Amino acid sequence: MGSGDYQDRENTVFVQGLFEESSTQKHRLGTIRRTDDGRIFRYASFTAAGVTAGALVSKATAPVDGTIAAADAALAIAGANEISLTIAGVTLNQFRDGFLVVKAGTNIGAMYKVRGNGATDGIASGRASFSLYDKIHTTWVAASSTIGAYANPYSSLLINPAVANEAATTQELAMGVTVRAVTASYYAWIQTHGICSLVLDIAAAAGAEANEMLISPGVTAGRGAITADTALLGAQIIGYAFESADLTTAEGNLVFLTIE
Repeated sequence: MGSGDYQDRENTVFVQGLFEESSTQKHRLGTIRRTDDGRIFRYASFTAAGVTAGALVSKATAPVDGTIAAADAALAIAGANEISLTIAGVTLNQFRDGFLVVKAGTNIGAMYKVRGNGATDGIASGRASFSLYDKIHTTWVAASSTIGAYANPYSSLLINPAVANEAATTQELAMGVTVRAVTASYYAWIQTHGICSLVLDIAAAAGAEANEMLISPGVTAGRGAITADTALLGAQIIGYAFESADLTTAEGNLVFLTIE
């Protein structure tokens, strides 16, 4: 164990099987799991929409910025791990095991892992409490510090949105590929690295050769893409085609993931 109470080393015993889903959370979100053949998996939660196997999934929760009110300045001192922010629209434990990032002001660039949070208006109008695993390094200054609250990137995943042009500059970051069909609002493992089955979009002019790059997003939701577009402006490279034979659009194909 490192500083704080979160586990900073890999699990050696897993309660939830690699190809199981669960209606209740069995591991910390983002828990990493490796197999002896080099594949890497992460533990994730899903939104209120089911997802098929072999689909790219991305995060659904946007970050929210908060500030330090004068009334809360006495809490945000160096060495504290219980702080309050003026922040809108936050629900109970929305940012559990997520992160606070100092975006502006004293200690800019610092990041802290969130143990849990209260809801907006829970302690006073427009304010929410945050409990951190570790103590803040430097006192945050009222009215001059901007703090970004980011949900755990493996929470509330959904099928990766489609775009009309694979090289579009606006897209979600693909977090992994489902290894089984996942029921809405359940917990499951997703794959992020290694040999993997992924449903693809393959452009008509693409070479469809082994070692050809796979990008995200595809023109169909949840698919990776092999494209003839050489610009790839803004595209996320998620891996490579594993074989040149039997690469077929709209079907599961063997690929090598490099999301992490």
